[in-house]
Amino acid sequence: MGLSARHDSVCPLLRLVLALLLLGGCTLIDPMLHPEPAAPATNTWQARLPHDGSPLALTDWWGQFHDPTLLQLLEISAASHPTLHRALAAIQEARATLVVRQAEDQPKADGALSLQRSGNHSTPPPGPMGVMVLPESTTQAVALDAQWELDLFGRVRAATTAATARLEERLDNWHEARVTLAAEVASQYVHYRACHQLQNKDERLVASWQETVRMTEKAEQAGLTASLDLHLAQARGVDAQAARTAQQAACERIVKALVSLTGLAEPALREMLQTPSGTIPQPTAFVVESLPADLLAQRPDLAALERDLAAAGADVGVAEANRYPRLTILGNGSLSTLHMTHTAVTTQPWSLGPTLSLPLLDGGARNGQVAEARARYEQAHARYLGAIRTAVEEVETALVNLDSVRQRTANAQETAAHYAAMYQSTQAFWRAGGVSQLALEEGQRTLLMAERAAMTLQGEAVQAWITLYKALGGGWQTGGRG
Repeated sequence: MGLSARHDSVCPLLRLVLALLLLGGCTLIDPMLHPEPAAPATNTWQARLPHDGSPLALTDWWGQFHDPTLLQLLEISAASHPTLHRALAAIQEARATLVVRQAEDQPKADGALSLQRSGNHSTPPPGPMGVMVLPESTTQAVALDAQWELDLFGRVRAATTAATARLEERLDNWHEARVTLAAEVASQYVHYRACHQLQNKDERLVASWQETVRMTEKAEQAGLTASLDLHLAQARGVDAQAARTAQQAACERIVKALVSLTGLAEPALREMLQTPSGTIPQPTAFVVESLPADLLAQRPDLAALERDLAAAGADVGVAEANRYPRLTILGNGSLSTLHMTHTAVTTQPWSLGPTLSLPLLDGGARNGQVAEARARYEQAHARYLGAIRTAVEEVETALVNLDSVRQRTANAQETAAHYAAMYQSTQAFWRAGGVSQLALEEGQRTLLMAERAAMTLQGEAVQAWITLYKALGGGWQTGGRG
């Protein structure tokens, strides 16, 4: 009768467990949302494409500058910048979180070992009316507790999917940090080279105005010119000196920025920047062949947002699964031995069976958690769509700026060529006595200003290429995850 009663009480529980297992196998709840990637509104670029160069892999683009100093600065900054260290630490954290999530549907066991010595010393001594003194004893025990939660409704699977997506997001963020840092270092380096080129022009302008002031002073003393001409020359000379000072300060600020980006000591950085040529590095042009839709697989920031969206969808699955029962198989066993005087008692208790956790009343908390997760998913989806639009806008804007600066550079170079020819003619007339040295200095300053404008646009052109490089994802490829 005893065995039959126990059998009757266990069977309903086993049937319930079997039914839940079958229900979990059917997976009535889809724990993850699978959004379709949003494509841009157009599948062609609307801005003019720079097809004057040969197709090159963007990953090798920095080498096309043929500037060893730039490559060295890029390498140093990539090895020491705190942003990249923080991104790598975030990757390590995400990997550890993934390990934790993957372990949630695995059997778990904890063991314990114990050794206890006990006794009772009392007063008065034992006797008919005294207190009985228990003999001293030693207890040795070994215990094992185990549990295994069955993932009936995909809660653990969804949590693992979310953790995997967030790990991939951290990897994409690391790639994005590398691209951004490289573009910033290159941009500041180009600014520095252009700045010193402009500073050299400013030095020559100041020298020309000083010579003009000297000659005007002599002419004014000889009564050949009015004093207002001298004051005008002196004022313009002071303006030229102020412009030179401002240009020097701009160059110094760029050095400070490079120190911050690379982590180098300023004397060491200045030594690196003292190259013989000091010219503005010129990249080799590349062809923009990919369509706007391909941009989604080319920019690490978009890939990171897409992974964030996938993780948010998996979080909805976790919240949904928390509304349903959880089945855990629990087991424990122990071996305990009590040693007393001339006596040893051994016990071996154990237990094994399922535990079903049923969510009953929670005041709507679980439903609220689902609503929170879905709201976070909608936010991630909106961020993703907004980033796509911004990415296309950045590329289109970079293409427009690049085309504009190239046309203006050609115009400025043509203008400088005309002023150079004019200056050569002025020199010939001056040697023949046809014009004064003041006119010669004026012609030189006009040429210097034209060359300065062309040089400014030359630097802007390189900056436009760097901006386009970054807007196109900096050569990052999805296969680079790892």
